[in-house]
Amino acid sequence: MPDPSIFRESETRYNIIDPLLTKAGWNLADRRSVAFEVPIDGYDAAPINGITDYCLYRQNGEVLAVIEAKRTSRDARVGKEQLYQYITRIEKKQSFRPFGFLTNGDDIWFWDSVDYPDRAVSAFFTHDDLERLFFIKQDRLPLSEQKIKDSIVNRSYQIEAIRRIGEHLEKRKKRKALMVMATSTGKTRTTMGLIDVFLRARQAQKILFLADRVALVDQAMTKGFEEHIPNESRERIRTYYLDDAEEKTKIDGARILVSTLQSLELYYEKFSSAHFDMIITDECHRSIYNKFSDILAYFDTIQIGLNATPAHFIDRNTFKFFETD
Repeated sequence: MPDPSIFRESETRYNIIDPLLTKAGWNLADRRSVAFEVPIDGYDAAPINGITDYCLYRQNGEVLAVIEAKRTSRDARVGKEQLYQYITRIEKKQSFRPFGFLTNGDDIWFWDSVDYPDRAVSAFFTHDDLERLFFIKQDRLPLSEQKIKDSIVNRSYQIEAIRRIGEHLEKRKKRKALMVMATSTGKTRTTMGLIDVFLRARQAQKILFLADRVALVDQAMTKGFEEHIPNESRERIRTYYLDDAEEKTKIDGARILVSTLQSLELYYEKFSSAHFDMIITDECHRSIYNKFSDILAYFDTIQIGLNATPAHFIDRNTFKFFETD
């Protein structure tokens, strides 16, 4: 392939962006799924208000997302105002405001345009990802209005921790949070209480719990999800995940997954980048560095770090990673 740095925009789309969309499961041959160069005023109208590079559709024909593409030599975000105008005009013609992507083939930015600023993502989202994000956006309830179950947590500092994290994520529009609780203060129960609030608020449908030791994963499964959130489907990702069809089916259908980082490292790219709505990493100060940082960076999701280590022993990079600085 020729040097991508000298590609024109059309070449960038054909050689780089099209394959990335195909990798995310979009059928570029199906114009009911993906359409190219769509006039904002309609297929048969003169393109008075511009032409989108790509439109990604729902099955009912409404636009789920618009992609604004630039050549590789340009910053992907120079098209942000253009994209804003497109999604604003499309919103007037259908029942909701579509999502947006900005890309130059090298970088991909996802933009909600209402709830969050644009953010870098590792890949385009699948159709199922966007449908799930749309459902959450339309049907979610405020975290602050959800009663915290006293059957899960009943200590004031546990309740305070859940409320503060919810406030940090919801009101401050953050995507990461860090919870530091000493051993024997109920970190597992507090985590289950937080997850329960997110599930009942319809702000998460797919949750992943990660740890770097088998003992922590086992504890999450038995003393955590099985005991406190028993009605949600849950599975553990094991090293034979892709080698067993029945196992893969169970994993793909579960709402809650638990895994060691070591097991997930083998398969994380088999999941789409937006497959999870929340990832919780136990003893995160040991997990966010080296090769495991690539796993966490791959997923576009709310990320919660858990720690039993006293704060003054935690590397400052941990606080920075979870946006607590």
